[in-house]
Amino acid sequence: MARTRFAPSPTGSLHVGGVRTALYCWLWSRRHGSPFVLRIEDTDRRRSTDEATQGLIRDMRWVGLDWDEGPECPDAPYGPYFQSERLDRYDAAVQQLLDADLAYEAWETSEELQAMRKEAEDNKENFRYRRRPYSEEELARFVAEGRTPIVRLQAPGKDVTVEDRILGPVTVEAEVLDDLVIRKADGYPTYHFAVVVDDHQMHIDLILRGQEHLMNTHKHHLIYEALGWEPIPAGHLPTILNMGSGGKMSKRDKAKAARKAARDAQKAEGHTGWSWLADGTGHSEDELTAFMKKKSDSIPVAEAIAKALGVDLPLIEVMDFRKAGVLPEALINYLALLGWSPGDDREVLSLPELIALFDIGRVTKTAARFDPAKLEWMSGEYMKSLDEDTLFQHLEEWLAVRPSPIAALDEAHKRWLLRMYRPRASTFVQLDTLARFFFVAPTSWTEKQVAKHLRKGGGFDRLQHARVALEDVGRWAPDRLRETVDQLCAETGTGLGKWAQPLRIAVTGTGVSPDLFDTLAFLGRDETLSRLQTCLDSCPREAP
Repeated sequence: MARTRFAPSPTGSLHVGGVRTALYCWLWSRRHGSPFVLRIEDTDRRRSTDEATQGLIRDMRWVGLDWDEGPECPDAPYGPYFQSERLDRYDAAVQQLLDADLAYEAWETSEELQAMRKEAEDNKENFRYRRRPYSEEELARFVAEGRTPIVRLQAPGKDVTVEDRILGPVTVEAEVLDDLVIRKADGYPTYHFAVVVDDHQMHIDLILRGQEHLMNTHKHHLIYEALGWEPIPAGHLPTILNMGSGGKMSKRDKAKAARKAARDAQKAEGHTGWSWLADGTGHSEDELTAFMKKKSDSIPVAEAIAKALGVDLPLIEVMDFRKAGVLPEALINYLALLGWSPGDDREVLSLPELIALFDIGRVTKTAARFDPAKLEWMSGEYMKSLDEDTLFQHLEEWLAVRPSPIAALDEAHKRWLLRMYRPRASTFVQLDTLARFFFVAPTSWTEKQVAKHLRKGGGFDRLQHARVALEDVGRWAPDRLRETVDQLCAETGTGLGKWAQPLRIAVTGTGVSPDLFDTLAFLGRDETLSRLQTCLDSCPREAP
């Protein structure tokens, strides 16, 4: 069996690095025909939210990573799959360790622990908590003060070696290991304890997670050993780095970008303080000041600043990529190659191909750089190759999270727009930008295009003749429009370009569009003729 799991904490939006972890786990299970488990690790009651949980589920579904056991799987055998609903299991395991004297209650307050850390720091020592004996008088005082003890696992005083499936053997020396907290004062287990109990009880066969969790695995091995369970094999995936800074790709990159944009705007406009930005963001000057002083990395504040200043933030979370109009198949394909290689030069790989080829032995040890330009290219490849029904579904998903005039079109016209732009747009945002002229008639025309195609060689005259000819077209369709312009070419002995480009300039304002006759047909008779007349009436006949 090759049961794997993805176990996110619902404390915010799903990070693209989390998707890569989920993908590798999913591919491994699918390759071996084993169940893939989604577990929600919501024991951090202060930060976990139902909204974030629903967001995780939504994002997983959008990228196409389904699960066999987990939320919304009522008949799954090892539930519940929310840690907040499994407290009785953790309590039983804690009690087992207490009864065996392998764990104990610790009564220090956070202030007392901080004082102990400070003392160690002053003595230039590393602080490691070790079991302390309490007198009966001390215990009575702690109870009288209303203290609630935490529970710690006593460190065994020996080095711990983990045989990592990707990195090889990794050893942590005994003196580095604390007496680990396994149950907090609020009665909830710590992450380290709950994850061990769950992975054992859910019969997980392999754990894949980021390298930032490597040192946690040694702690988990101590818990397995204390409970008398066999440690589950684990592999730690390479870090994903930001292409620009070279640092770890993080949600904080958004805050950094927003701060830079705000400071640049402040300097350019000669402002002081942040009151000038408050009205545009909907956040108070105090909130903005705290954010700019790095006392907060609030994503909502960062996004509000970016919107007010008209700047783009780095794409970090799944929803960022969805709003940017990146195709989910491209995101998954690209993430698969960030730390793994199929062994040849292929880059565009379908999910079935990824499943057939995925091998943990080909996961790299070194960090990978996230290249937005490469992802955009890959999204363009999928824009060209996906079947129209799938592409239309993704367009509807994009329109659900990003405002666009495309949303007002009927299905037939949305599909028509896709057919026109899928060869040239890599994302739906690009499609929206390129197609914007369909929804907003031009009131100015690119001077370079006008000078070349309208003022020279009788372009305005041909535009007038074309407008008259188009008025007589019966069925307003691409083939009939082409026949009409072809007839003008034949009658005048001129090439198609002499007629097509003046028409294109008049209806787009820029001279750039998909196939001209598709463009005119999509605009419709009345709108096309109106734009032609507006250009004839308003476009300057003389150079400025």
